[in-house]
Amino acid sequence: MDDLVLNFEFNKALIDVVKKMRKREDFFLKKFDLTHFHGVYVLTLLKYGELTMNELNEYIGVDKANTSRAVKDLLSKGYVEKVGENDRKFALKLSKTGKKIAQDFKKRIDMMMEIVLSKFSEKERLILDKCLKKLIAGINEACEG
Repeated sequence: MDDLVLNFEFNKALIDVVKKMRKREDFFLKKFDLTHFHGVYVLTLLKYGELTMNELNEYIGVDKANTSRAVKDLLSKGYVEKVGENDRKFALKLSKTGKKIAQDFKKRIDMMMEIVLSKFSEKERLILDKCLKKLIAGINEACEG
């Protein structure tokens, strides 16, 4: 196989993994009128507690416009609350309902990953972890150049 075919197959495989993961996430979040787009925000707030918009951007690695849209949706649905001095200077935290959704969502993801990773031996998991870290480093390097 030449490099072009290998690159195409590799890219297709990565896209397939992401699509399947997002489909499962969307299936769970749909009942809360949310999608995988919102899932990363509720999980991040679950992990870190109160965060500012800038901190959310930094942890998730997306632009401010995406975070603004997601937060607006989550606020309007009552899953996130503002904490702070005023409308210009505030942090965000999960509401009681938002926290429950995030905890259930995390459990679902953890169960799914447990099933997925059960197909790998311990040695294969370590190799996969190293490969994914190298892949991310390579993508970051390519994006900088």
